[in-house]
Amino acid sequence: MTNLAEIPFKNLQAGMIFRHREYGEQIILDLGRGNFGPVIKFHNCDIFSGKLPEFAGEEIDIFETLSKITYPSGAEDWEYLGMVTAEQISNHGWQWFEVACPHCNAIHRLIASKPPSNQRQCLACGMVHSRPLESSSSL
Repeated sequence: MTNLAEIPFKNLQAGMIFRHREYGEQIILDLGRGNFGPVIKFHNCDIFSGKLPEFAGEEIDIFETLSKITYPSGAEDWEYLGMVTAEQISNHGWQWFEVACPHCNAIHRLIASKPPSNQRQCLACGMVHSRPLESSSSL
């Protein structure tokens, strides 16, 4: 059994499926880098999304809370199941998109229902760019 902690971040890719005892099966839709480190955007879970947790006025230690939801903390609890199928992509109403970095030409692939229009940071060289995403065939 391979888990998320055993896969280097640079080897992760959109379309990988993982199972977690609390969050169930999750498909990676996109990867990025945020203020707190690597970001994994799963289809139905915000655990490694880079988003700040919502605090409902309770007394908490923000640094402890952030450390618990920052990759790779807890990554050993995510079992790798394989890659998403074309049928699963279609059933969710998603499609593949890709964009090449204007600096290093690294190809970034992601899954979404429509092309995101925000700027992205190249995972290979770190350059921030706003090139439009193009539809792509599955991997």
